[in-house]
Amino acid sequence: MYQIERGSIEEVLLHLQNIGLQLNEFEKTSDSIPVKNYKELLEFSISIARRTNDVSDTIDEIIQDIESKL
Repeated sequence: MYQIERGSIEEVLLHLQNIGLQLNEFEKTSDSIPVKNYKELLEFSISIARRTNDVSDTIDEIIQDIESKL
């Protein structure tokens, strides 16, 4: 069996893939996704990605860019 290192980018991608699969299943049974649920999903995805140092720096830069444009 393939071993995934804890905190690696592979772990982050695996979690995000699982979230995507769950979201697809939800879309099949629901007409729309409430904004609150979407925000929670986004925050959860970011918190998973932050578990790796490389991704965390990139996320911080992206958030700063978005905030500066708002």
